[in-house]
Amino acid sequence: MRSLTLAISLSLAFVAGFTEAAKTVHTKVAILGGGVSAINAARNLTGAGIHDFMIIEARDSLGGRAQDAPFADIRLELGCNWVQGLGTNPVNQLRKKYGLKTAETDGDDVVFYTEGGKIDNGTEVYKKFNEVYERMNDMAFKRVENNQVDISVRAGLDLAGWYPMTPLDQAIEYYVFDWESAEEPEDSSMIGSALNDNATYSSFGEGSDGDRMVVDERGFKYIFLEEAKTFLKKDDSRVKLNTKVTKVEYNKHGVTVHTDQDLIIKADYAISTFSLGVLQHKDVEWSPALPDWKLEGIYGFHMATYTKIFLNFPYQFWDDNQFTVYADPDNRGYYNTWQNLNAPGYFPKNTSTNIFFVTVTQSESYRVEAMEDEEVRKEAMAVLRSMYGDDIPEATEIMFPRWHSNPLFRGSYSNWPIGELDQHHINMKAPLHNRLFFAGEAMSKEYFGFLQGAWFSGEETGSHVVQCIKKKCPRAEYYPIITKPDIHPNYIHKRSVVV
Repeated sequence: MRSLTLAISLSLAFVAGFTEAAKTVHTKVAILGGGVSAINAARNLTGAGIHDFMIIEARDSLGGRAQDAPFADIRLELGCNWVQGLGTNPVNQLRKKYGLKTAETDGDDVVFYTEGGKIDNGTEVYKKFNEVYERMNDMAFKRVENNQVDISVRAGLDLAGWYPMTPLDQAIEYYVFDWESAEEPEDSSMIGSALNDNATYSSFGEGSDGDRMVVDERGFKYIFLEEAKTFLKKDDSRVKLNTKVTKVEYNKHGVTVHTDQDLIIKADYAISTFSLGVLQHKDVEWSPALPDWKLEGIYGFHMATYTKIFLNFPYQFWDDNQFTVYADPDNRGYYNTWQNLNAPGYFPKNTSTNIFFVTVTQSESYRVEAMEDEEVRKEAMAVLRSMYGDDIPEATEIMFPRWHSNPLFRGSYSNWPIGELDQHHINMKAPLHNRLFFAGEAMSKEYFGFLQGAWFSGEETGSHVVQCIKKKCPRAEYYPIITKPDIHPNYIHKRSVVV
């Protein structure tokens, strides 16, 4: 009995000592995550004269999904790779401000292959599909004007007159649509896709239609880190790197953030910039649990995965075009889109760097992530030999990220699926008690899936928190119940209240 009492006493003393060891700090605003939206939220807080904030980031660097790594004597982007939408796009403006080196991307500079070699009629089919795709987008805009319900991209393509019958048809469809959205036409919203494309390539003024691939060996993240330096000091104590958020407690009085370090952060307000994938996978504990009306929007949205598989060779054996599309006879999207980094304007040619990389998405990404690098290399080489013959050299190096299985991201970027309503999206980003706010690319209605979506979302959310701190908190809109129009005459039960 005495031994049991002693053991219990020692256990309680250990727990008490461990609890006391955890350091508790206080801040006005805790920013959860250190990606692009977090950086811009902190930037906007600073611009409003609010300097009492902390950024809590699990990795050893800010930048989020803007990540690069060494490969074949250069550095390549594992995550976001393109400035998409030019003109006044703030990401494009940062590119210019900090002299980020990029190369113009020309998707029309493409050749087409099957397992038997180059296809002569690929350009003709590609042109036809682009014409159909434009008709589908026009249909989407008319449906918005007429207040019609959404349909899938697949249904829209059917209505526009596209019926893919051959592997080439499917390969070109994948190249134009899936390679951008990272999801299939069956899963994607026609209206959401059309409005998203239009916002990115038409809303930033003259010259906004275009993409530029980042080939700067300082990394895409460089421009965001440089911008962060305008308001953060070197080794700023407000930035907590290598610190993973494990639990978030929130109520109408404030937010308590628990981490995997001996650190607890108590804040008046918090901004979650976790990716949609992290929110969906419950990688962070919420107390109380996020409400069902919010989770319905979060679970209904899609987190897509986009995987670039880099291969380096002793010399170039592929075409000089920027892109090569492979039409697999059996599997749509199987090692479909290849890109030539030896193309003019990209990386300088040298004897050790000859990179031909291929992109896979969603289900193919999941499959590839579960394989060993060597297994993926063998599959890719089999495809290349079916295209170019058996005499091509072996790839000497391979590199690719595993975004879907990474618990800090759980995917690459978001995509608006068929079935997700505007009201769902409003719920997804709605704050709780006007204490816990949500930001990130997925929270941007216009620019979801794009870097500018993260940038704008961080700016908007930072502005809302500033208003709250200055006692002018905006009233938050959310929809506790979303009903079908044939069930409830008002369609939506809407509240505009503090939630």
